[in-house]
Amino acid sequence: MKSNLIYNEELLAGKTALVTGGASGLGRSIAVGLSQVGANVIIVSRQEEVLAKAAKEISDETDREVTYDVVDIRDIESVAQLSQRHENIDILVNNAGGQFPQKARDFTPNGWRSVIDLNLNGTWNMTQAFGNKMLEGVGGSICQIIATVGRGIPGIAHSASARAGVLELSRTLAFEWGPKVRVNCVAPGQFRTEAFDSTYEDGVGDGFVEQPLPNIGDVRDIANGVIFLVSPGARFITGEVLYVDGGLILQGPMSALPADGYPERE
Repeated sequence: MKSNLIYNEELLAGKTALVTGGASGLGRSIAVGLSQVGANVIIVSRQEEVLAKAAKEISDETDREVTYDVVDIRDIESVAQLSQRHENIDILVNNAGGQFPQKARDFTPNGWRSVIDLNLNGTWNMTQAFGNKMLEGVGGSICQIIATVGRGIPGIAHSASARAGVLELSRTLAFEWGPKVRVNCVAPGQFRTEAFDSTYEDGVGDGFVEQPLPNIGDVRDIANGVIFLVSPGARFITGEVLYVDGGLILQGPMSALPADGYPERE
């Protein structure tokens, strides 16, 4: 990954940032970007071996030490233990999440609950644990990675519901927790990552040429959005959602299923 040159290398010097799901995909890009602008970065997820490899690679790439820790964000006790091990977090990026594409009529109760638990409850567990510490200390900034909520996302009704919930949660917390803690969201559009390719069928997103900026996003675009929102440059911004989507929220294909995934309308 090329160096992020649009921000000063010491923009976040002295700040400690924790990124969930920071070992791969968008989370890895966010961790790289935060490290490149001077933050002390900690990446967390459930898989220690993957984390260790990613932390070393990011450290080598940015010439700054990146550390890691293990957590299951769905497990309140696991999150509580993580927060006890890391007392002074200035920046929390809740990136961890996931879903499987399926028509809503076919969801099982367990399938629905698993996606809601990960994307909404898991995000809340982290937000409350570390947000409370920020409130008790010198404050901080929280950035939630959600989705292009606002038009509906056929094929992932469970995840769309959870992500919309995180957005409304963040707006509410921005009110309750200001002025000590700023809470904002970044909504990615279409980005080619390993997770995207392994989750969705061929053909999903092929109509990206219909959106105002007709191309797939570069993962650095997400990192740049996050860096801005957690930086002093956004010190008067809270409760907002930044769509980093090439204008997809305005026009473009929102379905998480291929075009032939639905019956033709009469």
